Amino acid sequence: MSVVAMEAKKVIYCYSVLLLLAIVNGHGAWAIPGGEDIGLESQLSIEHDGDIYDCVDINKQPTLGHSLFKNHKVQMKPTGSFPKSTIDDSSITSDDQTVEIGLGEGCPLGTVPIQRTRKEDLKGAKEAFFKSYSEQPDAKIGFGYFRAEEQTTLKPSSKYYGAQAYLNVYNPAMIGPDPQSNVIIKLFFGPEDSCCTTLAAGWAIFPGIYKDNSTRLHTFWSTAFEQRLCYNIRCPGFVQTSRKIALGMKIHNVSKYHGKQYDIKLTIYKDSKKGHWWLLYGRNDEPIGYWPKGLLRNFTSHATTAVWGGTAVGEDPFPPMGSGHKFTKSPQGGYGSACYIRGMKVVEKLGGNFTDVNDRMLTKFENRPICYNVGGQGFSKEWGYGIFVGGAGGLCGYSGL
Repeated sequence: MSVVAMEAKKVIYCYSVLLLLAIVNGHGAWAIPGGEDIGLESQLSIEHDGDIYDCVDINKQPTLGHSLFKNHKVQMKPTGSFPKSTIDDSSITSDDQTVEIGLGEGCPLGTVPIQRTRKEDLKGAKEAFFKSYSEQPDAKIGFGYFRAEEQTTLKPSSKYYGAQAYLNVYNPAMIGPDPQSNVIIKLFFGPEDSCCTTLAAGWAIFPGIYKDNSTRLHTFWSTAFEQRLCYNIRCPGFVQTSRKIALGMKIHNVSKYHGKQYDIKLTIYKDSKKGHWWLLYGRNDEPIGYWPKGLLRNFTSHATTAVWGGTAVGEDPFPPMGSGHKFTKSPQGGYGSACYIRGMKVVEKLGGNFTDVNDRMLTKFENRPICYNVGGQGFSKEWGYGIFVGGAGGLCGYSGL
C-alpha cells in the first residue's frame, strides 16, 4: 500500500465551498453564484504535502454546480487522436528530469481530487485578484505587472488550436508585499493589452492564494483579462477529469542555480470534435481536465496568439521571475542560470499536429528589461525551439498593465 493510501482516511465529509465566480458585477463587487454555498459530498479525503484533497463525484464537482453548466455532460477524455508532433518528443533529449506529480493511487473511480478551500482562502484570492489585476492599479503604491515573453506575432490570419512546452521549474525566494511569480504558456484571442479571452497554465509562487511560498501547478482563465480572472477551480470553469493530478498541487522537485535541473511538460489544445480546450500534463500527456467551449466566448473558434514566458507581480521591491537570474550571453548566463522554456510548439490547424515555432513567428515582449528579460532564442535538435526568461526583480519602478 502506498504512503498516500495509508494516509487517506475514509470519510463521508459534506462541506460547503464558496464558489467564487471571478467576475466583477455591475456594482464593482465580486459575485457568489446564487448567493449561496454549494455543498459537496466527499467520498475520501487524501492528505498530500500538507494540503487536503477531497475525492468528489466527478459529476458533482464545483464547476458543474454553476447554472452555466447545469446540463453539461463530462467528457472523460479527449476525442479522436491526440495531435502528434512533427518531431517525435523522444528526439528531444535532455539531462534534465521532467517532474511527475500526483496523488499516488489517486481518488476512487468516478471521483476527482478537489483541493479543500477555506473561506479565508477565497477571500485571499479575491484580494490578490484586485491587487494583481485591477483595471487601474494605483501608481502611488508602486504596483507593477511585469512580463518577459516570446509571443506569436498577431496577424489577421493567425489561428492557433494548441500550445505546448517544457517549463524549467524553480522556487525563487519571494520579496516585497503581495508578490506572485510564474512561468507559463498562454493562449488568447485578441490583443492582450486591450483585454481578451485567455487560457494559461504553468507553475507559480503565489502566497496570496496558496498561503505559502511553494512552487505549484497553476492555471487561470479569463474572458476579459484586466477585469475577470479565475485561478484553477476557485471559481466555476475548469472541469477536472484526472483522479491523480489536481490544479494547485505543489511541485517539490525544483531546479538549483547551476545545479540539477527539472522541468514540467504542459499542453493546451482544442478537441477537434467537442470543442473543449484540454490541459495535459507530463511526457505521457495525461489529461487533467478541460475548459468547456461554452465558457470561453471567442475561444469557441480559435486562439489568435500563443505566449511563452514569465510574469512577476507586486510592489517595490518586486519579486524575482524564473530562477531569479536574467539571461546573459556569457557561458554562465544561460542553461542552469536563467529559466528555460523548451520544446515550444503550436497547432495551427484544427485537428492538425504540433509544429515547432521559429524566429519568424515570434515577437519579444519585455516591459521592464532592467529587471527581467527573455533571450537565447533558437532551435536545436536536442531541445526543439527554446528561450530563457527571468530576473532578480527588486526596485524596478511602477508599470501598469
